[in-house]
Amino acid sequence: MTISGFQLLRLTCYGVLSVLISGVVESPAFAGMAGSGEGGAGDGSVYYTFKNSGDLEGGGVAVVNVDPGTGEIISQEVVGQQRLFMRPHKLKLSTSGRFLLATSQHAGINNLLLADLEAGTHQFLSVDRIPDDIGTWDDYFVVGAEERMAYIIDAATGKISHRWNGTHQLRPDGRRIEYVATTSDGVAWTSWQKDSASGNSKGSRVVTIDIVTGKTLGDLQLPRSMPQLHLADGKERGPNPEIIIPSRRTNTLLLSMDLYGGVAMADLDAAKDGAWKDLTYESVAVDESWGTAFPDRAVLCPSGGNDFVLMANAGADGGVSWIDLIARKVVQRIQTPPGLAAPVVVSGGRYIVSPVAGKTKKRSFGRLVESRNPLKELYVFEVVGSSGNPRLESRSVPLPVKVDLVSPLSPASNDLVLLTAGDEILTLKSASGELVDRKPAVGEIFRITTR
Repeated sequence: MTISGFQLLRLTCYGVLSVLISGVVESPAFAGMAGSGEGGAGDGSVYYTFKNSGDLEGGGVAVVNVDPGTGEIISQEVVGQQRLFMRPHKLKLSTSGRFLLATSQHAGINNLLLADLEAGTHQFLSVDRIPDDIGTWDDYFVVGAEERMAYIIDAATGKISHRWNGTHQLRPDGRRIEYVATTSDGVAWTSWQKDSASGNSKGSRVVTIDIVTGKTLGDLQLPRSMPQLHLADGKERGPNPEIIIPSRRTNTLLLSMDLYGGVAMADLDAAKDGAWKDLTYESVAVDESWGTAFPDRAVLCPSGGNDFVLMANAGADGGVSWIDLIARKVVQRIQTPPGLAAPVVVSGGRYIVSPVAGKTKKRSFGRLVESRNPLKELYVFEVVGSSGNPRLESRSVPLPVKVDLVSPLSPASNDLVLLTAGDEILTLKSASGELVDRKPAVGEIFRITTR
């Protein structure tokens, strides 16, 4: 169903799909649209979760199709939507690109939307806890949820294959999964950030799960070596890991540490076996201080035989760090505003780009205070120097509006990106900031993903 009139599409699709509570639904417009694999060359299709407004309730998933060579927005199509999908949130494509899973942040019924993009069908699944982050391996999805739960979905069968319960698996008990990453050997890496308010359920740990069997492989608790940074709030009493970046070719596991304002790095193979080896902490603050940076967004950037990570801070002083995973140290620190959105790599690795979404965190009278101050700016980091010793040169490109999210369109071949601003979609050439196209979205956009 291609958009020829924005409101007409919303009304037509909603009228067809809102009456469906469960079961597989045909979406003829999507037949044969499976992707080419994780991190593929990009075909100009970007998927997003959206919420309806006005008289239309609920939300769903849509795709915007863009010419990957010119940046022209060609069409938009609804993958699936429903009244009960009331708090649309995160989404991810399977490794093969055939399946898509999206979450709605409510508990009980129809809070997962699973689409088979090749067959042109979708269905709603239900889990009893509020789902949040998603990891993917092969045609499986791993969904972290509230109250110590993880759900493993076998997309090929359309069923939940395992309901992993941290209450039974962990000692001491955990609070909730914050982030899910996966490795090609079928392991899900989950970060547990905060403690419970009472302190009885412990965060500051990484738990690994076998995706096929649903068995717990390891439970690694991070040293709480900087008690001077802990807060009176019982939840904030450890390094509080969030982002997980496993690099198999450098044998490095990197974790962002929210409360300590740094990253932890250790041997990946030992961590998989349930032990820390060569564990180190590094500050990511521009001034190298501890407890102020609040690292919040990151991207992995291969270079030669090495992997680098660009880590962006949400602390009031902002800044990004460029981390060498073989050396396991920050090799460059650059001043930027706080709260860059999740960065993306374009032009075959020449540029890393991120809008200033403006999320800001700071300590205030023994607690954390969060605010948002988005700017009409896109930060462009050009990778220069040799592949063995790459460095970053940064500049700011003005934007016509304040932007939330960014996605590449053809990352291997050009610098075209898609940006979202509330219920609007823009495409532009990131190196120059030249606006190419601008169209309304199906609804208010929450998250985006691409093949």
